Parts: sequence; C-alpha cells; structure tokens
Amino acid sequence: MSSSISYPLFKVYLEKETALSGLADVFDSGFINEGIQVNELKEQLKGVFKDDNIILMNSCTSALTVAMKLAGLKPGKNIVTSPMTCIASNTPIINLGGEIKWADVSPETGMVTAETISKEIDENTVAVLYVNWGGVPANLTDIQSVAKQHGVKVIQDAAHAFMAEFDGKPINHFADFTCYSFQAIKHFTCGDGGALVCQSDRDYHAAQKLKWFGYDREKAKDEKGNWKAQQADADIQEGDVGFKFNMNNVSAAIGLAQLPKMPEIVAQHRDNAATYDKAFAQSSKIRPINRVQGSNPSFWVYTCILDNSVDRDKFIDKLASEGIHSGQVHVPNDDYSCFNKYRKPLPGVRKFSEHQISIPCGWWITRQDAEKIAHTVLTLLGEK
Repeated sequence: MSSSISYPLFKVYLEKETALSGLADVFDSGFINEGIQVNELKEQLKGVFKDDNIILMNSCTSALTVAMKLAGLKPGKNIVTSPMTCIASNTPIINLGGEIKWADVSPETGMVTAETISKEIDENTVAVLYVNWGGVPANLTDIQSVAKQHGVKVIQDAAHAFMAEFDGKPINHFADFTCYSFQAIKHFTCGDGGALVCQSDRDYHAAQKLKWFGYDREKAKDEKGNWKAQQADADIQEGDVGFKFNMNNVSAAIGLAQLPKMPEIVAQHRDNAATYDKAFAQSSKIRPINRVQGSNPSFWVYTCILDNSVDRDKFIDKLASEGIHSGQVHVPNDDYSCFNKYRKPLPGVRKFSEHQISIPCGWWITRQDAEKIAHTVLTLLGEK
C-alpha cells in the first residue's frame, strides 16, 4: 500500500520554456494590460471555437456574469440553472440581483435535461444555464429547442469542456452564450482566465463594452491608438455600466504557450476515457455517466456512477491508499446557506451527488496507467 498519490485527479499542462519566453516579451514591453498577446490569443482561439465573436476575460465567472447581464438578468428576473456544479456558476445570479430556479438533473449524467428545465421556466425567466459535466456535453439540441420555445436565452457553462464537440461542431455553436474557463487546473490554462463566445454580433459588441467598465476600448481610440474618452462612441450610457473583467497580456502569454499542444492533450484525455469505457463495460458496480449520441467529450475528468452497494467515501479512501486520487469534484450548490431561499426537493441531484465519483484521465496518465487504474478500481470493487 502507498500513502502517496501517484495518479492525481488534476495536473495542469505547462510549456514552461515557451511560456517564460512569452512572459519575458511582455515584461520587456512594459505593457502588461490587454494588448498584443491578448489579441493574438483571441485570433488563435477563433480557429478552436470556429467563431469570431470571442471576448477574453479574467475568469469564466466573469464571462458568466456578462452573459447573464446580457440575457436580461436583474431584480425580479430569474435564471433556471443546475445546482450540480461549481458554486461559481451560480453566485453571479445573486450578485446581479436575480433569482434562482433550480432544475433537477438526471442521476445518470449529473446534468439538467430539457424536461427538467421546461418545468421551471416562468414569465420572469430570462435564461437557462447548464453545465457540461466533466467535459461531457449535455443534450444541447434539446435544451436549445426548449429555450427557443419559451423565448429565453441559453447560457452554457463550458468550464469543464474545452474542445468538446457536439454533432461535429464546437459546443459553443449551441448556445447564445458559452463560457469557457482557462483556470489553473483546466485542460487549457492561462494561469487564470476565461472566454465568452456570443452567438449574435449584437451581444458580442455589448459584451466588449461590459468587460471594460462600459467602454468599447477600440472605439475609444483614434487612428494612432491614443485614448479619446470624450468621443461619442466612448460614452457609457445609463444601464450599460460594466466591469473590470478583461484578460491581461501576462495571462495571454501563458495561454499562447499552451494552445498549440491542446489537440494532443485533449486526445490523450479521450484515449484514457476509451480505456476506462472498455474496462468498465461489464461491471455491475461502476458505470460511466451517460453520454448523448453525437457528443465528443473532452473528459476533464472521467465521472462514473457507483452502485448503491458501494460506500463512495470509503471507496475514495481505498483508491487513495493505492495512490489514485479521486473525488466528487463539486457538491450541490443548494447545500450552501447562501442559496437557502431556493431550497426544494431535487431527487436527481441527491442521487447523483451521493453516488458519483471522478477518476483521473488526463494527459499525465498513459494508456498503461489507465489500464492499471481501471484494474485497481475493479479489484477494490471485488470484480477482479
């Protein structure tokens, strides 16, 4: 038995030398705010997302905040959302003065469904928000269809799902707003950071202003790049006051170093997931969360459902004793006191939360490692 962790659940990929070189360029320039490196990263991400309407921000939480504001969230309005996520998905609702309507999740996926969302939409709903758990896309077309029927916006929390696809397209093509995380332990990191992808040009231009107090920074400059705040198109109108949410060149330089390697990194995550799929196919004690046909997950983690006979917390301890880090990743947000006023029965959330477990499947795990981890899992479950 080993007391140390040989296979961590999270490990960020970093191109150290390239990143240091890029950071040296930023420091030597004397300009570390939003500039050349941010613009270059944005251009490169257009190819990843197959979309031009990208706003780089200092976090996914900031991207979610802007998306909610653009969707029309304000006091008296609500968002139908999932409690089975990082708390960062839902705190912006409170901070913008809006209300929460929890939608239950499927206990087989940990994600909301078109049916559970539809039950909660009312006359004050401005948007539905869903999370692609562990990098596995939800049923994007069904959710999009329900939202359209009710005339509300779709906000997609893609914090786990960098480079995930659905029906052969990047997942950002299936929501009005898609929010990505480039945080410290995600597939693709900028140290910290995020991106908002907008489906409409109008929302994109509005988001450009909101991420910088309410100014469109480019329109507030003359042809020489000098700041001209007195220009009419640099004015901030009532109701358009924004935030300080921009990405800076330091974060972008770190991201630029990682991005060329990302197709290879995500491919390794998928390969390890395929190894687990094969290993657990005949198990009666553990099964991967369900996936919608047409989805191509990016597998930030590999999430499974344990049989009712398995004590999940004790099983996590047993895996740790074998050097394998595992865990819940997130706990239901409705457990937090700050959301007490919205508490309601959510049987799908409770069932998923009690029986879900994630194991490492990232780039630091070889196929042989994944086979070893799977064998250890099945052995501890008494199936080997």
